Amino acid sequence: MPVRKLLSFAFLFSIAVSALAGTEEAKTTAAPIIQDPLSKGVMDIEVLGGYFHSPITTGGAHRPQFDYAGADFRYGVVLSPMFFDHSPYLRGNFELLGDALADGVVKGAGNYLVGGSLLFRYNFIQPGSRFIPYIQLGGGGLHTDAAEDHTQRIIGSGFEFILEADLGARILLNDRWSLLFEGTFQHISNADTASRNVGVNALGGRIGLGLIF
Repeated sequence: MPVRKLLSFAFLFSIAVSALAGTEEAKTTAAPIIQDPLSKGVMDIEVLGGYFHSPITTGGAHRPQFDYAGADFRYGVVLSPMFFDHSPYLRGNFELLGDALADGVVKGAGNYLVGGSLLFRYNFIQPGSRFIPYIQLGGGGLHTDAAEDHTQRIIGSGFEFILEADLGARILLNDRWSLLFEGTFQHISNADTASRNVGVNALGGRIGLGLIF
């Protein structure tokens, strides 16, 4: 083989080796895997927007359509250490969140719903995973002007109780920021403290950003 070809081959080989070495070095210096981003004592701020539709059943003469949309601001704290530490499905912990909500009525009686809830969440956390599903239950109260419309019976007082159940997921973008997705069932009523109390049963969803620190 001519010397020129040998030199060309050696040059190309050295470039390939350098590229492979650089790739391996990049792998070793990549950002570390986040093992448990939601460990006990971690704080959580969330801002979400959502839309809700009611009634979720059809044919109800006493349940006119009542759709609303708006925003939720939450502040939470992780309460517990990890449970079921060796389970591939149940490993996780509990989190308590305060939720302030402000919604506008899109279709139906009234114009607004404002209030707050306490939410109790269980995070399903696997070490190193950036996908964290969760379930949560909560309840609280809200104020609305829908009761001023006496042509409807679903909301009968200015103050109403709210109950909800959620299925959600957190997708970690890095060690602090995450995307949040939720599917939600909400029930709004005054627990028969007013003469009108057919109630609202709504399904909806939320999407938002979370910050853990």
